[in-house]
Amino acid sequence: MGYKRNPKVYHLKFEGEYDGLEVRVRSLSMGQLIAARTDNDDGGRDGTEAMVELLAERLVDWNLEDEDGAPVPPTLDAIKGEDHDMIMAIITQWTNAVAGVPAPLEQPSPAGETSPVASIPTEALSPSLAS
Repeated sequence: MGYKRNPKVYHLKFEGEYDGLEVRVRSLSMGQLIAARTDNDDGGRDGTEAMVELLAERLVDWNLEDEDGAPVPPTLDAIKGEDHDMIMAIITQWTNAVAGVPAPLEQPSPAGETSPVASIPTEALSPSLAS
């Protein structure tokens, strides 16, 4: 009996400018990752075009809606029709997830103690006396 792999699906949740956007996208194979990084070396597609096409290929779903509230299909044509900044934010978060870049902590770490520097009272020093 061998090992049967289960391809990973990343659930990307956005805050800030794209607060509420959720995207589910499959991981990249090594071949796809290599191709995306080297596509502009052969005079063909540039790296952005390659990554947009990979995103379209690997995109499972998203909760994106148009101005009328209708769902935007997770297709290459739909991706190409969206705002550059938003698509690049998706690609960045996706590639960070694939690369294993940890997400920021949800809350400050409770470990450690409060710094004593903040609690040391300070007062003006007395003027030095000339000798």
